[in-house]
Amino acid sequence: MSDKGQQLIDYTNKDYDALRESMLELAREKLPAWTDHSPNDLGVVLLELFAYMGDMLFYYQDRIANESYLDSAVERRSVMNLLRLIGYELRPPRPASADLSLWFSAPGEVVIPHGAEFTTKAEDTGESIRFRYIRTEQSFDVKEDLTPDGELWLLKKLPVVQVDAVVEGEVIGSSDGAANQRFSLSQSPLIDNTLVVHVDTDGYAETWQQKETLLFSRSDDNHFVVRRDEKDIAWIEFGDGKYGRIPSRGRDNITVSYLAGGGEKGNVPANTITESEADINLFERCANPQAASGGAEHEALAVAAERGPRLFRAMGRTVTAEDYVAHALEFGVGKARARPASWNRIELYVAPVGGGTPSDTLKEDLRHYLEDKRVVTTQVDIADPVYVSVRLGGSLIIEPYAYADEIKQRVGNAIRELFHFDNVDFEYRLYISKIYEAVEAIQGVTAVHVNKLQRHDAPADTRPVPEDGTLLFEWDEIPVTEPVSWSWPSGGNKWQWSN
Repeated sequence: MSDKGQQLIDYTNKDYDALRESMLELAREKLPAWTDHSPNDLGVVLLELFAYMGDMLFYYQDRIANESYLDSAVERRSVMNLLRLIGYELRPPRPASADLSLWFSAPGEVVIPHGAEFTTKAEDTGESIRFRYIRTEQSFDVKEDLTPDGELWLLKKLPVVQVDAVVEGEVIGSSDGAANQRFSLSQSPLIDNTLVVHVDTDGYAETWQQKETLLFSRSDDNHFVVRRDEKDIAWIEFGDGKYGRIPSRGRDNITVSYLAGGGEKGNVPANTITESEADINLFERCANPQAASGGAEHEALAVAAERGPRLFRAMGRTVTAEDYVAHALEFGVGKARARPASWNRIELYVAPVGGGTPSDTLKEDLRHYLEDKRVVTTQVDIADPVYVSVRLGGSLIIEPYAYADEIKQRVGNAIRELFHFDNVDFEYRLYISKIYEAVEAIQGVTAVHVNKLQRHDAPADTRPVPEDGTLLFEWDEIPVTEPVSWSWPSGGNKWQWSN
């Protein structure tokens, strides 16, 4: 009670139990004649209903408050809208790319058309993944332009991109002449730079131009922007007549053509893109010498919340090395590292999502993405990461009751997880304690001893284990490891392991 005899409100009472008890306490004060507070009393039932309603209202109020701040928001829609206030768009799923090798049977003229499709076999990749050549048509003379390869002729590095759907002439809506009209695409995720929008105006199909924003568009500019929602569905947004033109009224007069595709499924292994139904003269076979790379799911909320403010400070420009890293990650690579090589050269090392080396297509697309962000005199050299294999070895003692094969598999999985691409980085520090921690956490393991922790390229006289238990890597290096193999030289339940 306060000094004036008024009851103070406890604002921490937000859940059902606290609200019910506080209202009963108030009832005892205000209605002393009401003494039956048993669960069967009608007054208690009504009071409990109000407590339940209050619990729900406080829950929604707390959620609204939490979703209003970047650090506490958990809904993808909330994070997307908050970051959009500073001009940052969450990265949508990205398609994988690969560099194909094509073999031809005999000398002659060959044409590779725009849209030529190449696929994987379902038995190799779980499902058939489609890739397309989406650049301008290529024509060449086999004998003069290609490399002999036995009885065939080889074309190296034809860039292809993962494409799940090809949409031509899709009607997305009818303009009613209103400002700020929005229309959604039926297929997702949309592949950037493949969308073509036509608006039928008085029987003439006008091609409209995509912009990042309509802020600089005039009232008669045929401009539109693309916005993606929390489900990665792309929406086309037109202007209001002041910033960007309003499409003319018409029935089903807005049509689009585009490509859709993306996700980590496109990062198929090497030599799996082996099928094609494209009409290509003299074509014999194809393959991807390296794994496809660059395929990524949409940007994680925690990553976006950290990266968005950093890119906002960069103001759409790349000046410092950190700016190049931030923009490369926003583009969609898995890891990036940058440093100045001279006063006007930047070395940018990138690794695609999932590991491996970036394809020439990914490098070229990234270079194009950075083109209007770099300082005019700056040259950007995009390089592959240096993967360093790590030699591991040791002994393992397991409980007598444990199944050796199961324990060995779990130990191998734990070490593989330790070196997973998402868990390592450039200039990584590998502590021997992390290996002990990962293996000793497995149920059934009694003891483990690590007697080898070396770089694969270490000289022969290098210590088996670093003196301080830490294996260091250079600025442009990322550690990897080979599968663990096992031996049982001493009998009993002690196993030797190495890679």
